[in-house]
Amino acid sequence: MSVKNSLSHQPRPPYHHGDLARALLKAADAIIEEEGLEAFTLRSCARKAGVSHAAPAHHFKDRAGLLSAYAASIFRDMTVSMQEQIALAGDDGHAQLKAVGLAYIRFALERPGAFRLVFRCEALAQNCPEMKEAGDACFQLLVDVIQSLIPTANKEEVLLYTTLAWSIVHGFSTLWLEGNLAHMLTGKSMNLEVHAEGMAQQILSLVRPAFAPSSVLDV
Repeated sequence: MSVKNSLSHQPRPPYHHGDLARALLKAADAIIEEEGLEAFTLRSCARKAGVSHAAPAHHFKDRAGLLSAYAASIFRDMTVSMQEQIALAGDDGHAQLKAVGLAYIRFALERPGAFRLVFRCEALAQNCPEMKEAGDACFQLLVDVIQSLIPTANKEEVLLYTTLAWSIVHGFSTLWLEGNLAHMLTGKSMNLEVHAEGMAQQILSLVRPAFAPSSVLDV
C-alpha cells in the first residue's frame, strides 16, 4: 500500500474525493494491523497512503475523525461476514446463533488490530453518525437471531439476552487475543467450531427461560 521511494519524486495524480477517503482508510488499516494503534498518526497515515500530510486533516478533520470512519468500515466488514455465515446456516435458529458467533470470533482473530480499535472508545469520536449507524447495524444482526429464538419475548428481554450472547463471544475473542487462554490449549489445536458450538449451547441455555410463560425478568 505504500508508495515506492523511486516514485516519490514524481507528480501524483489528483485524488477524487472518494478515492482519497479510500486510500486513507486502507492506509489506516495497514498501520493498525501491522504496527498497532499507538503508531497511528495523521502524518503516518498520509505517508502510507502517499498523499500530502495535510490531506487526512482536510478530509477527516482530526485523528479521531479518521479512526471513526475507519471503525465504521470495520463494522460494515464484520456485518457482511456475519450475514454471509447466517445465510449459510439456513433457517435453523441454533445454526444461525453458532454461525454469527463463529463469524465474530474469526473476524477478531483474523483482523485483531481492527477488532480492538472499534472498541477503543477513547480513540474514537463517539458522536460520529457513520460509526454509530454501522455499529448498530452489526449489533442488530445478533438481535435478530436472538429474536428468532424467542419470538414471544419483549424488547427488553431480547436486548438482555443479546447482550449476554455478545458478552460471551466478545469475552472469548478478547481473552484469546490477549493470550489468556494459551495455557488452557497448550499442545492442542484451537478448533473454533467446537468453541462456537459450546458457546451457542451456553447462550441457548440462558435464552431458554424466556420460552417459559413467566419471564425470568419478572422474578
